[in-house]
Amino acid sequence: MSLVLLAACGNSPKDITEATPSEAAARIRTMEDSLYAHPAVDVKGAQALVDVYLLFAKTNPTDPLAPEYLLRAAGVKSALNDPQAAVELYDRIIKGYPEWSKLVDAYYLRAFTIDSGLHIKGLAQQAYEEVINRFADHKFAADAKQMIQNLNYTDEELIAKFQRMNDSTEAAAAAK
Repeated sequence: MSLVLLAACGNSPKDITEATPSEAAARIRTMEDSLYAHPAVDVKGAQALVDVYLLFAKTNPTDPLAPEYLLRAAGVKSALNDPQAAVELYDRIIKGYPEWSKLVDAYYLRAFTIDSGLHIKGLAQQAYEEVINRFADHKFAADAKQMIQNLNYTDEELIAKFQRMNDSTEAAAAAK
């Protein structure tokens, strides 16, 4: 794996485990820039980036970037249609970094991924309720309440609901 990471992270003879956290972060930024510069999905590149994020967090668990990179890894795993791995990464952040300033993001994205990726409505409702209970004053609490209401609808019913809302908004704007 270190050869892949070495190749992915640049031409330096040091692999990411030997790099300082700031050197590793710079290499990760280079990988991100390269991956996101192309509109097509590069599955191998995305997985290599996830591997580097995870290796950074393992090698530098107390670095302030560790939970951020775990969050990014979870997002990439969701984009790669691996919601179970994403949820596991959100859980890792929640357990390992309970004081992290963006912890609410991990809780909310965990709930959303359980809902939209795993399609486990009961567990999604519990996860959304946890967001509401833990972060009552955060904007994600209001979003979580709305998501709970939407759990009862099928995709077709949600589309119809949003179309009606859009139509009424357009009608109100036209009446002015």
